[in-house]
Amino acid sequence: MKPLTVHSDYHPEALRRFNSDTADHEMEILLDQGLYRHIRFKKPGTGFYYFDLITWPGNLTIRADMGTYTFARTEDMFEFFTNGHGYINAGYWGEKLQAAGTHAGYRDHNEDLFKKYVIEHFWKRREGYSAEDAKEIWETIRSEVLNDYEYMGSREACMGLVQNFRINGYEFIDPWDCSWEDYTFHYLWCCHAILSGIRHYYEAKAAADGEAAG
Repeated sequence: MKPLTVHSDYHPEALRRFNSDTADHEMEILLDQGLYRHIRFKKPGTGFYYFDLITWPGNLTIRADMGTYTFARTEDMFEFFTNGHGYINAGYWGEKLQAAGTHAGYRDHNEDLFKKYVIEHFWKRREGYSAEDAKEIWETIRSEVLNDYEYMGSREACMGLVQNFRINGYEFIDPWDCSWEDYTFHYLWCCHAILSGIRHYYEAKAAADGEAAG
C-alpha cells in the first residue's frame, strides 16, 4: 500500500511502524453493500499485521493483528473518520470507542510521562531553594526516583516513589491528581490503519467509477 502521509506531529512513531508493517499489503473487498462493508488488508500469504475494516450503520470495527476496536458515532463511520482533517484524532476518536480487545487497550500507564512529570516538577520549583539545597534535592531525585533500578511500569509503583519523598522541605505536590497515561501503541497503530484503509478504499472506488464512466 502507499504510505499514509499525515502531519508529522501526529504520533509519528506509530505512523512509521504502520507504514513499514503494511508496505506490502493488498486490499480485498469482501463485502460492499452501502454501509455494510468488510474490507481486508494483508500481505498475500501471511497474516502478519493484517487488518479488517468492518462497518454497519453507526459502527466501525477494526479487527487487526494489533488489536480489535469498535467505534460508534455517525451513520457512515467512514465519513466520521475522514472528515477532512487528514490525520488521526486519537482523543476524540477514543471518546467514541464502544469496546477494545483484551490484549490491546486504549490508554495505559506511560513510564516516560512519569519521568517527565518528575523533572518538570523539580524544574518549576527549584528557584524556591538555595543553590546548595536544590542541588541536593536533584541528586536525591536522581538516585531515589529516577535511577535505572526503580520499577516505574505501573501507576502504583510510581506513586510509591513520589508520595513519601521528602528532602530539604521539598515534596511532590498532589501526585495522586496526576495521570501518567498515554495512548497505547496498538491503539495508535489501528487508528492509522483505519485512516489508511478508508483512503485506499475510496481511491479504489474512484478508479473503478472512472473506468466504468470511460
